[in-house]
Amino acid sequence: MAQKSKKNQIASAALALFLDNGFKGTSIDMVVKVSKVSKATVYNHFPDKAALILATLALWIDANKPLIAPVRSIEDFEALVHQRWLTAEAVRFYALVIGEGWRFPQAKQLFWEQYDRQWRQAFSYVSVNADTLDELLIDQQLDHLLLEGLKRL
Repeated sequence: MAQKSKKNQIASAALALFLDNGFKGTSIDMVVKVSKVSKATVYNHFPDKAALILATLALWIDANKPLIAPVRSIEDFEALVHQRWLTAEAVRFYALVIGEGWRFPQAKQLFWEQYDRQWRQAFSYVSVNADTLDELLIDQQLDHLLLEGLKRL
């Protein structure tokens, strides 16, 4: 059990580094310093930086699963998107995955399948259950809101 928590400690510490510096700009030495473990401990849990970002992203996705509340208007919908899906941290992850995802293909795939797709399916469910919103409008609005968030970075 102690190893699991040490692994999570390292992955959690790496989160802000990846979001602030990108994949290429985050070194294992930086992770060692922030996580307060030895370099050998980091490499004991993660054979390379791609494995580390995969674990970091998996932890983050697990903590940011879709939580959908009823909406009655497009304004309610947009508020829900910003409060739950397109948080500042999430938009930074989108930018990281879009910009450098080719460097960590497994983590990139995890992000698109377990974060983006899950949230879009949840919002699609909202459109089915909201009389004033249709699925096409929701999908277009999600894309628009994501692009707006990325422009603000």
